[in-house]
Amino acid sequence: MTVADNDADNDKTIQNGKTKAGAAVKAALAANIGVALAKFAAAAFTGSSSMFSESVHSVADCANEIVLMIGDKTSDHKSDGDHPFGLHRIKYLASFIVATLLFFVGGVFAVSQAASKLTGLIDGSIPREAESFELVAALVVVGVSACLEGYGLHTSIHEARERMTRVKVESDSLVKFWRRTKSAELASVMMEDTLALIGLAFAGLGIGLSIATGDELYDAIGGLMVGLVLVCGSAALAFKSGSLLIGEDIDPRTREMLVEAVEGTQGVNRLINMQAIHMDEDAVLLCLKVETDKFDRDYDVQTVDKIETSIRTALPWYEWEIYVEPDIWRAQH
Repeated sequence: MTVADNDADNDKTIQNGKTKAGAAVKAALAANIGVALAKFAAAAFTGSSSMFSESVHSVADCANEIVLMIGDKTSDHKSDGDHPFGLHRIKYLASFIVATLLFFVGGVFAVSQAASKLTGLIDGSIPREAESFELVAALVVVGVSACLEGYGLHTSIHEARERMTRVKVESDSLVKFWRRTKSAELASVMMEDTLALIGLAFAGLGIGLSIATGDELYDAIGGLMVGLVLVCGSAALAFKSGSLLIGEDIDPRTREMLVEAVEGTQGVNRLINMQAIHMDEDAVLLCLKVETDKFDRDYDVQTVDKIETSIRTALPWYEWEIYVEPDIWRAQH
């Protein structure tokens, strides 16, 4: 026997405790629009390969945030019936599109442009003498961009810490949080801001060496490294968003709390099996097999209702889709 309960009061509690994703995304978009304009202006004025690669990087970042915001907005719409578990996974699809198309294409384009300039500098078709004054202006833009990107990363980290606190998971390193988070938006923005700072470091180093040596070659190498950073980052983000799209398990601490809630429910003898999957960071599909004190229909229905109440009370920050099947424990379980 399978029972699913969508209690209105519980849904209201969940919605009140649900974090609306987007603070980090909006902050990143606002910063990146200004950064992209400044970089394009600097690239046009100086002809810097590093600055051009960084301009492409910022355009990819802006497109990233726009796609993520569209995905977040669309996922809130009610399904027309073709998607019985809702449209939650649109967020994960948006993140995957960002990783595989926007980031990768932007990275490949930046690499190709930098490689073309690098080839011209080596074969002598492009003069290698650097215009130091113009490159100093580009270096200033790099510094300002680093400050803005650093602010965006700070916002992402702050939101990450808040989410760990909200869902009662162990505070961990940011790398481990990135690997474990179920938020496609936050994973994308954290990766984006980190890549931006790494790219700016390469761009700044390339421009600085060109100023110091008077040789454009270092600026072209810096631009090449920025593109490669973007390509490598897209691969990592594609792996993460692809994993979320396929379906990831709940956090180990969340699993412990679920087991405690189920096994502590009156009428439950044993939790036989439990399978859970995130539909998005705030929605979980949960399937349970339990052994009850008495195996009769009326008693089992009451126990199932108690189990669902226990779970929603213990973990109110998630939107639950719960299916419980009373069963008899066997050795093969």
